[in-house]
Amino acid sequence: MANILLYIFILLAFAAIIITISIITYNRHLDKVTKGEIHDTHSSVPEPRSTASVIYKVVLMVIVIMTYIGISTISGMMSSMQNRITNLENDVRSLSYDVQDLKTELEQRDRLVSSFNYEFGTPVDNMVDLKIELWLRDYTDDTEVSLDIAGRHIELEKNSDRAFSGVVTVSIFDDCSLPWVNITENGQTIGETLEFFDYLFWEYLPFPMMNCQFESKPSLSGMKISGSYSFSLSPSDNVESVTMTYLSEGRDLKTMDITSQAVSGETITLESGLDIGDDLSFRTEIVTSDGYRIVEQRLMVFNAIEYPDDYEYERIYDMDGNLLWENDKL
Repeated sequence: MANILLYIFILLAFAAIIITISIITYNRHLDKVTKGEIHDTHSSVPEPRSTASVIYKVVLMVIVIMTYIGISTISGMMSSMQNRITNLENDVRSLSYDVQDLKTELEQRDRLVSSFNYEFGTPVDNMVDLKIELWLRDYTDDTEVSLDIAGRHIELEKNSDRAFSGVVTVSIFDDCSLPWVNITENGQTIGETLEFFDYLFWEYLPFPMMNCQFESKPSLSGMKISGSYSFSLSPSDNVESVTMTYLSEGRDLKTMDITSQAVSGETITLESGLDIGDDLSFRTEIVTSDGYRIVEQRLMVFNAIEYPDDYEYERIYDMDGNLLWENDKL
């Protein structure tokens, strides 16, 4: 860019010199005509105004061409620089992933528990037998291992597979997050956590996972909403019934049975003509064949600046209506 400006200054200086020489030459020509030394008919000396006009147009054209070339060059440089920045960002992101992987690998190497496995059977009256089996990187014949999970403590025994294992009975509604392994050797105890389920009922009960597509438009009474939704239930073999209730501003608008559509994953179209105010919520109720009632309420569309935080919840009841578990902080 600096070179282009230099060329433009040189061009302007050259144009000024030509115009100055033209003015001087033309004035001398006029002096000779005035003195009668020459006649002014068909003079070959152009007027300074014509010379300046021609030079101005030429200079302007050259400046435009040079400016276009400069802008094109700068654009190319910026595009190249942007590509380099993008490549650099990708390299930094890749390096960040590599560093995180290396950090995780180093942390795993420092852990005393090298791996663990678990098995659980069919719940009976909400209780299930949980078998834990884990392997240590190093241990001796005097090594003792115990496990704290869901408020329960069990001693693990070393088996023939060089693993430590044990069975503990827990409720599927107990908080089982971050079980604690105690490793004792030579009178010293070291503890480590295991990554585990928060609650075991996620493995047994069919919570409604939804895929929704909605469009909303404001109206005099609230909103006009159109669209569709579908369910993905897993597991679905113990689903006895599924009902859906549309709500708006805390009011029940309509309740209907959608068992077949929910189990099959069929797309359900939201019907028109609902008296929708400033929001639309769905309350899904699933009854299972093994005696649980799962109720989930979700805010689907709302017309407000702040997200309403008291509309949504997840609850699990038994068939007698007793609340077994609740999550009201969705």
